[in-house]
Amino acid sequence: MRELKRSALVGFPVASMYELINDIEAYPLFLPWCTEASVQSRSAQEIVARVGVRRGALNAHFTTRNSLEPDRRVRMQLVSGPFKTLEGEWLLAPVENLGCRVDLTLRFAFANRLTAMVMEPLFEGMAAQLVDAFVTRAKVVASGL
Repeated sequence: MRELKRSALVGFPVASMYELINDIEAYPLFLPWCTEASVQSRSAQEIVARVGVRRGALNAHFTTRNSLEPDRRVRMQLVSGPFKTLEGEWLLAPVENLGCRVDLTLRFAFANRLTAMVMEPLFEGMAAQLVDAFVTRAKVVASGL
C-alpha cells in the first residue's frame, strides 16, 4: 500500500477550503486528470461521490463515502472501484493572521497486483498534485474568474 502526505499553508479561511473540497462536481474544472465527478448522495454528515480519472494508461472510476466534520475534516473511504484500499483524510486548521493549514493523507492499493505495478505510480502522481490544485482553485475562486 502506498501512503501520501501533503500540506500547505493557504491565505484563505478554513470554511472556504472546506467548501472547495466538498464541491465535488467542480473537480473536472481544475483537476486536469478528472474526467467526471458526481455526487450520488449528500447530507450534513456525509457525501457519496463518484469520480472518473484518466492519466496515461490509468482510466478508472471510483466511488467514495466522505464523512464530514464541517470546517475541520473530510474522511474518505472506498465504496467501489479498482482499488483494494483507498482511504484518505483532509484536515483543516485555522492559522491566525494567515488563513489555514491544509493537510491531506491518502492510502491506496490497487486490487490487481499486475495493474498496481502500472497504475499506482500514475495515481500517486495525480494525488501528489491535489493540495496544490486546491490552493490554485481557491485563488481562482477568490479572484472571481
